[in-house]
Amino acid sequence: MKEADIRPARVHERYLTLTQQDTKTFFADHAGWAECPCPGCGGEDARPAFTKHGFPYVLCAACASLYVSPRPPQPALDRFYRDAPSSRYWAQEFFPAVEEARREQIIRPRVRRILEHERLRRLGLDRPLVVDVGAGAGVFLTELLAAAPEAEVVAVEPGEDLAAQARAHGLQVIEKPVEDCDGLEGEADIVTSFEVLEHVHDPLAFLGAVARLAKPGGLLLVTGLNGDGFDVQVLWSEAKAVSPPHHLNFLSVEGLESLCRRAGLTGVEIETPGELDVEIVRKGLAEGLAPDVPRFLRLLLQRRNGEVGARFQDFLRDARLSSHTWIWATA
Repeated sequence: MKEADIRPARVHERYLTLTQQDTKTFFADHAGWAECPCPGCGGEDARPAFTKHGFPYVLCAACASLYVSPRPPQPALDRFYRDAPSSRYWAQEFFPAVEEARREQIIRPRVRRILEHERLRRLGLDRPLVVDVGAGAGVFLTELLAAAPEAEVVAVEPGEDLAAQARAHGLQVIEKPVEDCDGLEGEADIVTSFEVLEHVHDPLAFLGAVARLAKPGGLLLVTGLNGDGFDVQVLWSEAKAVSPPHHLNFLSVEGLESLCRRAGLTGVEIETPGELDVEIVRKGLAEGLAPDVPRFLRLLLQRRNGEVGARFQDFLRDARLSSHTWIWATA
């Protein structure tokens, strides 16, 4: 998989440009912004890391998670996701432009990996109820049904445009935040949430609400970005993934483990099966985004950019040093 396949440069740069413009429109006034404890471990000792587009990122002294603090209140973020041009661009133009590429290169392999996973096999489910939180246009659930037509599925998607696209795929959609899904509590055999955790105002409340949808002993799978990933650590404030207000939370692996404990989850396993860290950093170096990177990394990434780069990406995956994270847990 190549980054250009799932994030073509033209549409990605347009999205980032719109996001930066939206920060000036929707968040020019910092009234109501409030300091917050570490979203991972809950610690209150943090030091400034950098400011990007007016959003101050800090680094937790206890678990090394990177996060925005002070941050806007929830109603301001809700208004942004509902009304901002960048949010509409993502739903109406960006995602439709990459939907088929992502279906082929991300979603179908994801479905296969989940269905073949030892945890799911141990459950021995004949007709599982699967709830996907932050389901977007519903592509994951449609591919899951194609591979496992016996499953029952529900999409939880608060975004109006994306919820409409999911309904157009014939899915049952609950168009509200997961924190408001009282009627589903304790019903699901499997609850998934893909690339949402880094966006939310209160990760502990979010993860707790996700867990409450599952039956006792039910399976949870939450994926997203983490702050220990090679591309984030090297490119830091220049990393394109650091794109406020969309991405507020870059928790370390230790921070994610603490968050899961605080949410009452058990059987937690954290993996970082990312494939793009090396490519992203290599492109960042070519664009001059990390001028002070050590010479050895330039040798590794620019002069040894074939098999050595692939083996280094494998190392990042196995050492939990990729920025793409999978969290398996039991409710």
